[in-house]
Amino acid sequence: MGLRSYLKGIFSATWSGIRHFFHPRMTLRYPEQKLDLEGTGYKYDAKQGVGLPGFKGRHILFLDKCTGCQLCAIACDGVAVAIDMQKVQKGKVQNKKEIWPAVDYGRCVFCGLCVDFLTEIQTNPGLKPINQIAVGELVLTHTGDYKPVTKVWDMSYTGPMYKILAYGKPEPLVCTADHKVVAVSRPVSNRKDKRLLRVTAPLFFYKPPELKPGDYVVSPIVRKVVPVERYEKDVPMFRGGRTTRRLSLEASPDLFRLIGYYYAEGSCDGGRRVNFDFNVKERRTYAGDCAQLAAKFFGKECKIRKNGEHGIRLVLDSALAEDFFSQFGKGASNKKMPDWVFFAEPEKQLQLLKGEWQGDGCRIHQSRQKYLNITTTSKVLAYQLQSVYARLGIVATIDSEKMPNRLRSYDVNVFGRWALKLAQMWDVEFDYAPTKHADKFHIDERYVYLPIRRIEVEQVQDHRVMDVTVEADHTFAPLGLATSNCVDACPFDALYMTNDYELSSYDKMGLKYTPDMLAVPPKLEGDMRKVKFDPERGTATHG
Repeated sequence: MGLRSYLKGIFSATWSGIRHFFHPRMTLRYPEQKLDLEGTGYKYDAKQGVGLPGFKGRHILFLDKCTGCQLCAIACDGVAVAIDMQKVQKGKVQNKKEIWPAVDYGRCVFCGLCVDFLTEIQTNPGLKPINQIAVGELVLTHTGDYKPVTKVWDMSYTGPMYKILAYGKPEPLVCTADHKVVAVSRPVSNRKDKRLLRVTAPLFFYKPPELKPGDYVVSPIVRKVVPVERYEKDVPMFRGGRTTRRLSLEASPDLFRLIGYYYAEGSCDGGRRVNFDFNVKERRTYAGDCAQLAAKFFGKECKIRKNGEHGIRLVLDSALAEDFFSQFGKGASNKKMPDWVFFAEPEKQLQLLKGEWQGDGCRIHQSRQKYLNITTTSKVLAYQLQSVYARLGIVATIDSEKMPNRLRSYDVNVFGRWALKLAQMWDVEFDYAPTKHADKFHIDERYVYLPIRRIEVEQVQDHRVMDVTVEADHTFAPLGLATSNCVDACPFDALYMTNDYELSSYDKMGLKYTPDMLAVPPKLEGDMRKVKFDPERGTATHG
């Protein structure tokens, strides 16, 4: 029995050697031989909380971009505490503090910081739940620009969930305790009333536990403007076979006012008809204006029909008109602005808002104030209107109400000084002359500042949360409020993760990397070996 086992061991070892003789060598003579990475790099499964098989990359620091703002260290603080700022004399103009990030890879966990999975974020343009966002979609960032999503994180979270309800927003921002929010912490005055000062700086990334009622959260103002001269489209027609007709409309302020009337009072019917509903008292005013605009752009007179006891309906029989207006939504709750309208010039959008208000708005008279109101059942349109108002320098708020057996409605309101400014821009009468204003809001060229009404905390167990990583910005706007996302959250794209270089490519014994080390790529010299990685099996091959 002993001899048999002995011979079996010799045979197994010999056969193993012969079998692997023709396979590529799995070890390298480091440092003479180094890796040349190919394929999948390091990934982190946020749902499981583990790193997936792959080569661990590292951060790259661009000294000419870094301003020393410390946002990367702030984002990492309380999560892994892997980034700290070091004082190094570099003489870079944009970094007057001369402090730069250093990374300790013994601590880095490649984390994701998240919001509730049903939270809606502003896309290009519109509103979409984060659980429906895909890689490549454009989302609004804290700079007012739209950037593509590069990663979507989906994980389970146990701990405190924060509900941050801001004035001007109908719903709270629901996020984890570590999800950074762009905000202004308002100091308390020295007066007896202890009021919060109306300051809009410094703007900072705060965790929800660091915020208090009255602090400003910010809504980025969309900066993109795409001038449009004409709207043109080949419209399918069905007369004796499939043909098309060219629709070409001058994209003038008048056309945008007509679009506003459609948002307020319009509907599409049967593929060949557009209806506009007005009160009978508006026949010679707003209804008359709408009818003239329809005839101007589509060459047909509207038929006037009775609509209930106190209403009239303008009927425009035109397949071209129906095709044009259907892009703005069929059904009141589905109305929205397409890109060419949402990004149009401000003077045209001003007329769109005027048409919307003249068709479906009103002046609200209260004992202490008067304000302008627009009501819609489309949540997307309400948020888009709020964004368009902000582009014009107007603060608009959204309130929401759900009546029994009716669709949820959204009231877009403009108060105080903003109402006076808007009425003047529209050239409409607004009998309101207050001696002072006590509104809660502030606006500048970049942001609308919304004070926090209240903060609620709830303990959750295994709650689904999500996050997105955004190219070159690392911020996004859930419910239109600017927030951060991942640990590589540099708004200037000066520090970010890369899989281009593996950590072992650096001749260094420790895991603490100084700013100089992060800024200089490794020397890839000598005998470089190509490495392919199979993430499914967790195996690597090189030759």
